[in-house]
Amino acid sequence: MDATEFIKTFIILVAVIDPIGNIPVYIALTSYKTDGEHKSIALKTSCAAVLLLVVSFLFGKYIIAFFGIKMSAFKLIGGIFLVYISFTMLSNEKNFYSFSEEVDYKEDISLMPLTFPLFIGPAALSIVIIQSDEIATQLERVIILSEFILVGFLIWITLKLSKIILNSLSKTGIKFIHQIMGLLLGSLAIGMIAEELKVLLPGLS
Repeated sequence: MDATEFIKTFIILVAVIDPIGNIPVYIALTSYKTDGEHKSIALKTSCAAVLLLVVSFLFGKYIIAFFGIKMSAFKLIGGIFLVYISFTMLSNEKNFYSFSEEVDYKEDISLMPLTFPLFIGPAALSIVIIQSDEIATQLERVIILSEFILVGFLIWITLKLSKIILNSLSKTGIKFIHQIMGLLLGSLAIGMIAEELKVLLPGLS
């Protein structure tokens, strides 16, 4: 893999996780929390997100193989799912598929629903599993794992500064960034689908 592929993977992952676009949901879920609880939730969520990404990266492809699913088919359906996610982002309806309003505010929400499925949902896990199949060297593995740590840092700093970001950008600004991420994700996902169709249907190439 070259540097371009690593950058592309990182951009897709950030676009799917969409830390800034999820700020309004996060603020709604933590509106009854104290400042101390807010800081704890931000840290726990970011650490849990990194852990979930790492576990999926290391073991996800073996689970796929166990069920007899070909990786090319998994990549194709993953690309289609990413197109669906990008559509929901462009139409500002991303959260309806992954988030329930029925949340007990007295419980620890850092793992569910914040880490999963709000930030690290099925789309993010699919990307990580797909990426794990394309790694050839130990150096590439280290680079990808480092990207997960960077993603965790982005989640942490975004949640920590969520109120400041919301006040600075306003809901309109956040919605704009959310939709730009959706447009970028859709474009990259279409490319992924085209590549896998060539593998599954060689006559198309």
